[in-house]
Amino acid sequence: MLSTNKLKKIKSNFPVLVGDNVVSKNICNLLVKEISNSKAFDDMIMGGRSRINKGSKNFNLYIKNSVNSAKLFKLFNSKSFYKKIDKLFTKNFKDGSWINLYKPEFFNPKKFTIKKKLNSSELKKILGNNYTNPKVNLDIDFSVSKGGYRLRPHRDDITRLFNFLIYLTDIPKKNGGSLTIYKKKTKKNIRKSFRRFPKMDELEIIKSFTPKKGTMVLFQSTPNSYHGVNRFIEKKCPKRFFIYGSYALNKPVIWKYKDATYYPHIIYSKSKMLTSFHDVNYLTSKPGH
Repeated sequence: MLSTNKLKKIKSNFPVLVGDNVVSKNICNLLVKEISNSKAFDDMIMGGRSRINKGSKNFNLYIKNSVNSAKLFKLFNSKSFYKKIDKLFTKNFKDGSWINLYKPEFFNPKKFTIKKKLNSSELKKILGNNYTNPKVNLDIDFSVSKGGYRLRPHRDDITRLFNFLIYLTDIPKKNGGSLTIYKKKTKKNIRKSFRRFPKMDELEIIKSFTPKKGTMVLFQSTPNSYHGVNRFIEKKCPKRFFIYGSYALNKPVIWKYKDATYYPHIIYSKSKMLTSFHDVNYLTSKPGH
């Protein structure tokens, strides 16, 4: 169902694999039909992205009634496929790359990232301060975006190891909706800090991926894995159907690059937000030091 042998690394300052026709066009069409037939979505975020999220009752019903989505979910939601992805990155990015300091051994197929709003103190309590012996799980959503959807440059949740995106429809370049990856405007390879939400003038574009049916983008969720989506204009084109997922830990990922180790620092906030909206910096010092 997935031709992972078509994934190739691209030139970037963090590990990225991309492949065309990783999912056949026929399967893409069937997946689009299944998402379109869904009677309900769990939420709408980012100005127009409707999601069916793993862990919800709606998701379970969707998988029960959607043959192709269920097959794809079963494939992703397994320790063997997670290990396959991990080996792909180890093989393609051998020297001088980012590594996860605490490798997970246990895969939990039932676990998912909580989709409820928390303040920073509650988030810290859930994640704790012990980084050893983590467990890994799949987070995934089946999504469709209408016009107006956009995503400002950011780095994803501090629990994530790998992120992936599968485009299910072709979107003309003029209509936007492209995934864009960025790097900091500096010649330094090592920095003492990486902000969760950098300012636009701190970044420069590495590459943009115009949505193309069957294309898969897979990247390591390192402290500098900045990416975003430019505004989607829904005019004389299909809606932006896609699958977005990640392999995440039950605690923060501690990243190492060469001789530098990066620890997450959650920025204090009284506001209750989804974990994906919290501001967290990666610094080369442990929290509290």
